[in-house]
Amino acid sequence: MKTLSLLFSLLLGAAVLVIFVQPWGALEKMWGPTATREAAPAKPPTPPDSTAAVEATPAKPPEPAALQPAIPPPEAPKAAEPADPKAHLLAAEKAEAERNAALEQKAATPLPRETKRYFKVRVRDAGTLEAGLLPTDTVMIKLEGIDAREADETCKKESGASWPCGAKARAALIRFIRSRAVTCTLPQGVETKDFAARCSVVGQDLSIWLVRQGWATPQKGAEPELDKALDAAKTERLGLWQSD
Repeated sequence: MKTLSLLFSLLLGAAVLVIFVQPWGALEKMWGPTATREAAPAKPPTPPDSTAAVEATPAKPPEPAALQPAIPPPEAPKAAEPADPKAHLLAAEKAEAERNAALEQKAATPLPRETKRYFKVRVRDAGTLEAGLLPTDTVMIKLEGIDAREADETCKKESGASWPCGAKARAALIRFIRSRAVTCTLPQGVETKDFAARCSVVGQDLSIWLVRQGWATPQKGAEPELDKALDAAKTERLGLWQSD
C-alpha cells in the first residue's frame, strides 16, 4: 500500500514538472490538432465515382468475327475437245440426204400448167371442142377425164326406144358455152394441134359439168369429184340416165 502511494506521488510530481518546464504554446501545439480532430465532425464517406468504376472495369475483348467459308477460286475454262470426225461425217451425210430429198420432191412436184383462152369455140361433140378462125389454125381439144357420146350416137331407153343422146349432149354443151371464152390448160406448156385438157367457162369445169348433167361418164381412175357428180346425175336421172 505504501508502495502504491509512493508510485502515485512520483508520477504526479513528474507531471507537474513537465507543465512548468514546457511552455503553454508547445502544449497547445501538441494537443491542439488532436483536439481539433476530435472536435471536428466526421465527414460522411464519399460515394465511389461511377465513372471511375466504369473506367476501372476492364473492357471486354472484342468477339472474334465469324469465319467466312472459303470461296474456291473459279475453275479455269476447259480446253475445247477436238471434234469427233465421225460426228462431222454423219452430219455431212445427213445434210446431203436432206438436200437430195428436197431435189427429188421438187422434181416430183408437177409444175403448174400454162393456160390459154380460146374464143369462137365450136362444140364437135359433148367431149370435143374445136378452136381457131382458120382451118390451118384449128386445134382439137379433148375434154380430159371423161367419156362422152359421139354427136351422131344414139341411146336406148328402158322401153327399148332409141333417142339421139349424142346430139342432145352436144346441144346441151353448146347452150352452156354460148359465145363465152373457154380457158384450157396446155400440155407441157405447149399448144399442139390435138391435145387433151381440162377446160372451164367462167370458172366452171366442163368435164365436171357434163358428168353432173348426165351427158358424160368419168374415165377409170378419175378424181373423186367426178364420181360424186356421176352419183348425183344417176340419182336425179339426168341426161343419159333419164327415165322414159
